[in-house]
Amino acid sequence: MKRLLLAAVGVVLVVLVLRPSRHAEVAVQVSRPALSTVITIKAYAPAAVVGPLIEQVFAEFDRIDTVMSRHLAGSELNRVAVAAVAAPARCSPELAQVLAASLRLAARSGGAFDPTLGALTRLWDFPDAVTPPGAALIEAARARVGYGQVQLDGDLLRVRQPGLSLDLGGVAKGYAVDRAVAILQAGGVPAGLVDAGGNIRYFGVKPDGQAWRTGIQHPRRPGGVLYAEVDDMPLAGVATSGDYQQYFECQGRRYHHLLDPATGYPATGAISATAWAATAMEADLLSTALFVLGPERGVAWAESLDHVEALILAADGDSCRAWATSGLVGRCRYLNAAE
Repeated sequence: MKRLLLAAVGVVLVVLVLRPSRHAEVAVQVSRPALSTVITIKAYAPAAVVGPLIEQVFAEFDRIDTVMSRHLAGSELNRVAVAAVAAPARCSPELAQVLAASLRLAARSGGAFDPTLGALTRLWDFPDAVTPPGAALIEAARARVGYGQVQLDGDLLRVRQPGLSLDLGGVAKGYAVDRAVAILQAGGVPAGLVDAGGNIRYFGVKPDGQAWRTGIQHPRRPGGVLYAEVDDMPLAGVATSGDYQQYFECQGRRYHHLLDPATGYPATGAISATAWAATAMEADLLSTALFVLGPERGVAWAESLDHVEALILAADGDSCRAWATSGLVGRCRYLNAAE
């Protein structure tokens, strides 16, 4: 992988030498696996600048995983959650920051997003699941879910419910994208984009002056067919949650990984929810909550929030129907569906 990266950087460097400019005319683009997804970084800067920054970014992704992953037994998240049942446990500043944002969003969404969903996510076991758990097991796990059972006072965490398990899968990638953007900007990259499996943040102005464009995948058409495109959003963080990302079918029914904390089962109503916000972390949190709330409640809730836009799709026969916030009017082009 490292040899491929250096080869790509070398090709771009030749272009830059032939066409000197204040910004790179051609972006350096690298894709690698990290954080259980494929992460793509596109940076409009000389390759000699971008190459070392790419290494810093992926090292940061690995470090964040050791802090926030529920899959790593020795992660800080898991260690602190266990310790916090007996007595308040101290979190690192960044874990406290992400937990605080998660708990605030849980309260604002009425629990549509819940960072204490770990007992249920472990039970359903996506992406490896092939059959749904039994109803009794789901009810038992759901009894160990509830953001109200967690108290965060500064960097001190207290868990009141034994067996409660924290899961930051709906926010950690967004936080990591924001950290990546911070590293690139601090290193002198004037414009670029970071995409962690649909959790995206762009920054700066492209050298050719073209607007940043967001493509919304059609949830029911394979092969990357787009449902819509959105241009020139002032909000640079965007994330999509969809029932087509991790799912299985059993006895004619689709079961996906976006669970409703209120029922313990996959959420119904939406099949895709995209959120725009100021940061990737905010958008990551919001897209999950919007999916669980569904089209009508989700869009109404998004309209009540400052600096948030949303596009939520629901099944409509073999296609889908869109609900959108008012800020998307004039910016959204529907490509493979009637508006």
